[in-house]
Amino acid sequence: MKGLQFQRLVLLSDLKKLANQFTFPKRLNLVTGNDNSIGKSTLVKSLFWTFGCEPKFDEEWKSHDVKAILYFKINGKEFVISRYVDGLYFGEKNSPLKKYPKVTGQFSIDFAKEVGFDLLLANKSCQLDCPPPAYYFLPFYIDQKKSWDEPWNGFERLQQYSNFKASLIKYFCGYLSHKHFELEEEIFEQKAADREATEQVERITEALSVIEEAAPEVKVAVTQEELESIQMEIEAELKELSSCQTSLFEQQSVLANEVHDLEQQHLIASTSARELEEDYTFTVENVPSDTLECPLCGTEHDNSLLSRAGLLADKEGLEQQALSIEKTLAEKYRQRELLVKELNYVASEVDRINDKYLKDESSEENADTQSAFEHALYSVSQKKVNSGVLQKKEHFQLRSQKAKDNQKEIKKEQRKLLKKKDKDELNELFIGNLVENITTLSATGVNLNGVKSPMDYRKILGGGAAEGTRGTLAYQLSVLRQIEHADNCQIAPFVLDTPNQQEQAKHRYEQVIDVVTENIPLGYQVILCAMDDSDALATYKKDAHVIELDDNRLLKREPYEDLRSEYESEVLSNEKTE
Repeated sequence: MKGLQFQRLVLLSDLKKLANQFTFPKRLNLVTGNDNSIGKSTLVKSLFWTFGCEPKFDEEWKSHDVKAILYFKINGKEFVISRYVDGLYFGEKNSPLKKYPKVTGQFSIDFAKEVGFDLLLANKSCQLDCPPPAYYFLPFYIDQKKSWDEPWNGFERLQQYSNFKASLIKYFCGYLSHKHFELEEEIFEQKAADREATEQVERITEALSVIEEAAPEVKVAVTQEELESIQMEIEAELKELSSCQTSLFEQQSVLANEVHDLEQQHLIASTSARELEEDYTFTVENVPSDTLECPLCGTEHDNSLLSRAGLLADKEGLEQQALSIEKTLAEKYRQRELLVKELNYVASEVDRINDKYLKDESSEENADTQSAFEHALYSVSQKKVNSGVLQKKEHFQLRSQKAKDNQKEIKKEQRKLLKKKDKDELNELFIGNLVENITTLSATGVNLNGVKSPMDYRKILGGGAAEGTRGTLAYQLSVLRQIEHADNCQIAPFVLDTPNQQEQAKHRYEQVIDVVTENIPLGYQVILCAMDDSDALATYKKDAHVIELDDNRLLKREPYEDLRSEYESEVLSNEKTE
């Protein structure tokens, strides 16, 4: 086998002093038992949870507050990963492990590097991210519930990237190459440059409108000689004032945005803290029990002392955040006052220059002359200020346009990466495998009209519910072959949870198991979850490692001490020091 293979999973609950371990030594593995509620799904979900994925667990399992260690290989190279809450340890076996405070960010980058997962997705801040491991594992996991209705949907909390499925499918199935994402990074760099330049243009435009509103309504005509004479005398002083005024207007615009954002953040944090305090008061004074039933849906929510303490902790955290924002706001208000003083100083300097060149008002003639000089002086000042500001505005407009033009050129280069001939071949390969799988699974009632590529999974419609389920499996198996053909990254184990969906007829269920056994490429490790109540599993079990769960569920008391010692020695005492 190539790619990533699971070896051993350790699950540990310090809260309840329970633990267990499970091995996956073969290509084919079976997690089974004679009951639907003994933890088969929870076991395979825990494999993915350890990598930072978010499968849907029931409340009983969450109450165990589990820690996990998973030993696995990537092309023969051995690794260890451990997770507790959102913190992770990750690294090569028999080497110090690096500690990560969260799944996103550096952990996602380091893991993606090991499996060759070079997909990039745009986040809500319009920046490119290396997505977390959940997006890497999506095509390799069919969960018991959601994936059978809609592929590429096996985990929770996938909304951080909007419309990610098209890019994800195209990447895994060979339509997008590594070069595509190199160019995508360049496109986003140009988008950032365009965005920055556009913001500067908007700020300058706003500043110019303020200046224009302050301009006198009276228009005074002076001779060219008088205008040139005044301009020459004050040019040196006015040049410095012009530059200073432009800079101050820009700073004022930026500061106004920052103050507005901080005020909104403070309002949200303060309001949330008050609401949490009201929630706590309600749970203490009005709810005597440790549970609270929702009057709408009947769901029981935890109202234990620990839960109520969590409300107080969250409230205190929000109050601390509000105080921090208040301090930052105070500093911003101080900066705003200083800016106003500086702007007033610039205005006073303009007045000083104005006074310098005004005539005595003792006579009507001098008064008229004074007015002429005053307005001429303002015209010269305004002309110099506007000239400098407009030059900057034009500069940023050119930068914005250049960034837009660069994006168009890069996108043209991107489109040339996948030639029509190569695209048609990928489509034909997928459709060929899909038709073959549908025939093998006796799902010929599935309507493939409009299905031309792996991206068209929503158009795969089945006849009855059972046949539609087999159609979904046919699609997933076709994608696996496509992934192996594209070879864009290391393949992961294929985990199939409860294929006997919609109560398949006995001979149909046997067909499903035969297809899983024989049609999945040999490079994949396979983990199958199924109830041990059918002869359909007999052939699969011959070559498989069988994990048979009983009524004692997943965790047991006997192995706790040994596995707790392993966690301390392999994880806690093995942290990599920078």
